[in-house]
Amino acid sequence: MDESANKGMKRKRISKERGMKLKGCDAAIQNPKARDIGRISVTGFDSGLPHEDVESALRKHFASCGNITDVYIGKHECAAFVYLVGEDAVDKALKLSGRDVGGWNVCVEAYPFSDHMTTTMIVQGYDISDTEIQVAARELFSSCVEVAEVFVIKKGCSAVRVKGFDAIEKVRVLDGSYIGDRKVSVRPITTPPRHTVHDRRRRVGRPGPSSP
Repeated sequence: MDESANKGMKRKRISKERGMKLKGCDAAIQNPKARDIGRISVTGFDSGLPHEDVESALRKHFASCGNITDVYIGKHECAAFVYLVGEDAVDKALKLSGRDVGGWNVCVEAYPFSDHMTTTMIVQGYDISDTEIQVAARELFSSCVEVAEVFVIKKGCSAVRVKGFDAIEKVRVLDGSYIGDRKVSVRPITTPPRHTVHDRRRRVGRPGPSSP
């Protein structure tokens, strides 16, 4: 094999390795540990400024605190909601409160999630009765999380509501488990208590302990 062919194969191998590393990095961001997900509210900016300018300034200001996964500013809001992922990300962001950002001082407050909210999981693929699945699903999920409710949607498909801010991390291992002699799929259909992207479908008011 000539030298040019060797170089070509080497470039392909390096490119593949880099691609694998990037995919691994992306996966880590897409599935962060719940304990590392945080949210803050930021006020102090001129609400008349273009939202994209405010967002850009906030992303730059809080870049050292962790990975910023979302910045949300409502159409008529005077507060921005910043979602971060990283160890102690919120604590780091709070230390930047009062700093100047392009001529205005940011006021930062923690905006905690409602960790008591449940997550709903769908279980599909089993072939047992409705009564049996009520017991079997509760038994399966109770091995790793607290179960709030099990209810049948239709034949071969049930929903399980589980408790815990990190419940979705724990139940991932149940996907592919067997109920009876059938392998079942387990997947979430609702947003977990701690999430990395703002839900644009609802309007969020001022931060408070009962906020979603």
